[in-house]
Amino acid sequence: MSRDTPRSWRAAALLVAALLFVPAVPATADPAPPPAGAGEDPGASGPAGADPALDRLARDVAAARHTAEAAEQQYTAAAGELAQRRKESADAARQADQQRGRLTEAETEAARLVAEQYRNGGLGSLARLFLADRPEDFLDRQQRAASDSRSAAAVLRDLREARNRMVLLSERAGQAEQSASAAADRAQRALEQARQGAARTEQVLAAATAEQLGRLDRWESALADGAARQLSAAGPGGGASAAGRRAVDFALAQRGKPYLWGGTGPDAFDCSGLTSQAWRAAGVPIPRTSQQQWAGLRHVALRDLRPGDLVIYHGDAGHVALYLGGGAVVHAPHTGTVVKLAPVTMLPILGAVRPDPDAPPEPAPPAAGPAAAEPVIPQ
Repeated sequence: MSRDTPRSWRAAALLVAALLFVPAVPATADPAPPPAGAGEDPGASGPAGADPALDRLARDVAAARHTAEAAEQQYTAAAGELAQRRKESADAARQADQQRGRLTEAETEAARLVAEQYRNGGLGSLARLFLADRPEDFLDRQQRAASDSRSAAAVLRDLREARNRMVLLSERAGQAEQSASAAADRAQRALEQARQGAARTEQVLAAATAEQLGRLDRWESALADGAARQLSAAGPGGGASAAGRRAVDFALAQRGKPYLWGGTGPDAFDCSGLTSQAWRAAGVPIPRTSQQQWAGLRHVALRDLRPGDLVIYHGDAGHVALYLGGGAVVHAPHTGTVVKLAPVTMLPILGAVRPDPDAPPEPAPPAAGPAAAEPVIPQ
């Protein structure tokens, strides 16, 4: 993708606001209840208030960004499939070449035995015995001939098996090459869709005024600050598994790092790159993209969310965030932004998945007394 101009980079950094104030409509389950003591969600009333133009701009930006991000996730999956298919094709071609060499050896050995049998033809065995200078040598040769006949049968059997395996491996190599070619086509289509989505986003941003972008910027900051307050108000809650807690700690440590399409760290992430690496750091490898995570991991009801679970957004599973507890998530929004906190209801929720559904949750810590200091979430 082309390098963003300074203005478009700054403008892109504001896009998360558009993503965050779209009303969330869960597609598969009731939303998780708000944490006790949490303040009003700063995203509840929208950023524009009585400004229809800003609301319209936000919706347009959100739609364009969603299209681009979903396509980016599809391309990431397609690129991974392409790499795997190319490896399989190369392996199949290498096996076919090795088998071709074994077939040549079997054919050479078979030809040698045929020639030897031809040279040993002529007089019958009884005549050769009578004419031999040393009959015992002749009998030794006859025994070796009997042994050679058994070897010939084995060689012919090997030759037949080598030819059959050569045919099988050649067909497999051809199929692998076709599969790799089809994967390359899918990856190219996904790449073009992602580029179109990015271009559409740039067009929408170019139509925005500096004042509108500034308001979106302020709204983005309010949303992130509100999510941090919610998480602080909820306190150090339990419920996460040991691995889930490690995933949360990893994801929180990445805050402030830039979004990068296809990024899996350590310096930059895309949305599913953050979640997959967080769980890898926790010792639980999971699928790479948000669509694969939605399709491949155990679904859980939103009312049962626990820290470390993944919240999937949009009907096409185009975005993913890691749940922290207290109604907050951490995620990598999109190009031009950084890893940050947000309310769990920042986008229309498709559902939630749990990478370690069989792991028991850790016990909740004891409740703090009235004089305990309020927990602070670093900003």
